[in-house]
Amino acid sequence: MIHRLFLAICLAALYSAAAGRAVQGVEPVSASQSVPQPPDKWRYTLFDPTPADQLRGMDTDRPNATNTPHTIDAGHLQLEAGALDYSYYRDRSINDDVRSDDFSFGQFNFRLGLLNNLEVNAVIDAYDLDRSRRYDTRTSARAAGFGDTVVGGKLNFWGDDGGEQVWTTAFAVQAQFKVPTARSNVGNGRFEFSVAFPFLMNLPAGFHLDYQPGVSYQRDSLNGGYVTGMENAVSIDRVVWRNLDVYLEYASDVTTESHVKAVQTLDVGGSYSLSDNVVIDLGVNFGLNNASTTVEMLTGVSVRF
Repeated sequence: MIHRLFLAICLAALYSAAAGRAVQGVEPVSASQSVPQPPDKWRYTLFDPTPADQLRGMDTDRPNATNTPHTIDAGHLQLEAGALDYSYYRDRSINDDVRSDDFSFGQFNFRLGLLNNLEVNAVIDAYDLDRSRRYDTRTSARAAGFGDTVVGGKLNFWGDDGGEQVWTTAFAVQAQFKVPTARSNVGNGRFEFSVAFPFLMNLPAGFHLDYQPGVSYQRDSLNGGYVTGMENAVSIDRVVWRNLDVYLEYASDVTTESHVKAVQTLDVGGSYSLSDNVVIDLGVNFGLNNASTTVEMLTGVSVRF
């Protein structure tokens, strides 16, 4: 209420000043000249792209688990490429002594803006390599090939162009549908579906709070049937030096499958903007229990066209 009253007083003062100049034969200043209005971006579509000078700040869904609620501007394409994703898992639980090394080379997420607040995307895993070794039986296994494909989209409800004002929020819904394109020894060969709700709030001192709850319809650990998954991710990030944005995140995934622990990780990393349209990133995820990957390291680059 206070800031609205202050704005009204300022407008009244400008009007009085303009009226005074009009009496003296001076051209009055119009309201549109005295109070610049933000550009109307809702008319832009895939076939009538948003002008380059009206693009919102570049934001990416990688490398952390908490996605952004911001969508790609209409008529523009953003490619988020994972150059390398390596995960290491060591299970020394009762009757088990297993090591797993998984590599993903070239994970490509194509994000295309359809409307001012709506995008579609497709994620392709170019090549996956999984290796495992059982030390108790001295046996090993290896699987490699093209990965699964994920298609979906994101709809922003508010805050796409909210800026950096403190306590400004943004919210979206993001649906993803996995198509089993991987070889049988790389993927589980089944369709899966998930819906997430990315939320962002700007905090004081340049911090940002991101929270993303979600639900999924996924295969169980033995690939014998479907279970419901409940995902949660929360992160804090801040620009600490020039264009370097660092984050700290907690992520979990629990399912309705009996006797299966929740996957829990503590994630750290950051991204660096080389320009308005190019961002490089690096992330490291640490498993918090024996149901989680021991450590995962990933790096990539994102480019906006």
